[in-house]
Amino acid sequence: MKFSKLKWLIVWLQIIGGINGIGLIVYLMLQTEVISGPLLFIFLTGLFLFGFSIYCGRILMNNEKDGFIISGINQALQIFQFRMLGYGLSYSSGITVAFGIKGLTFNFETAFSSFNMNVNSGNDFLIRINLIPILVLIMLLRLGKTLVG
Repeated sequence: MKFSKLKWLIVWLQIIGGINGIGLIVYLMLQTEVISGPLLFIFLTGLFLFGFSIYCGRILMNNEKDGFIISGINQALQIFQFRMLGYGLSYSSGITVAFGIKGLTFNFETAFSSFNMNVNSGNDFLIRINLIPILVLIMLLRLGKTLVG
């Protein structure tokens, strides 16, 4: 695949994933009758992360050098998904293909733009690795090498 096609694929994955994620958070906010402090923190974190994804796509669209760096940070935030001792974060702006351990069993999940955050609630255990951001990081590294050399 050519350099420009890969770049545009990553740009639109981040932008469309971010827009979809913000829509998800807004929908959840509208379904919630009472928003407490921790719940507001969770909603704002989700809005920030999905907004950051859109920002990363826009930067990559206009400035490849800075866009590769910031898009790499965005993808790195999406690789590990965890939940333990009442705290957790699962964030994916775009496509999720994740595997790992949930409770005592093997877990596999596919989704599009997902967000789950726990703050001092629940005792379930989860550790997953999202494969899609790893693939996107590999593509970003290859594109970066093409840009430099």
